[in-house]
Amino acid sequence: MRNAGANRRPRGRNNRGKGGNNRTQVYDSNGPDVRIRGTAHQIFEKYEALAKDALSSGDMVMAESYMQHAEHYQRIISTINEQQQQREAQNAQKQQPQKKVQDDNAGNKANSDDLGLPSSILGESVEVDAEPVRAMENA
Repeated sequence: MRNAGANRRPRGRNNRGKGGNNRTQVYDSNGPDVRIRGTAHQIFEKYEALAKDALSSGDMVMAESYMQHAEHYQRIISTINEQQQQREAQNAQKQQPQKKVQDDNAGNKANSDDLGLPSSILGESVEVDAEPVRAMENA
């Protein structure tokens, strides 16, 4: 198995740092007597079909060989799915604190007359007496 784009230079500016597998990555697979090119899912399906054909024709050795190749690409697909789930979990964790801050700010605006300032800036609320202070009358 060889990555199809391994000998090519990346095009554009945004191709740096994108390591790992992705669903659309194209592979070249050199099987027992065939060469298959496609995504991991396409190659997996092709090897499964070849194994069924070999099994129906009575060639148990070729069927087993094709199934081993299919299993390899099934592992690649599983790895890609796991990485995708990890990325989704990380993105959910990043968005959760942001949402909490937005909710806190929305609650502050609705409950007080503070011009929309968050409670972290205002500190604790201070209650003012209802009776105005008359400092000039006592003097």
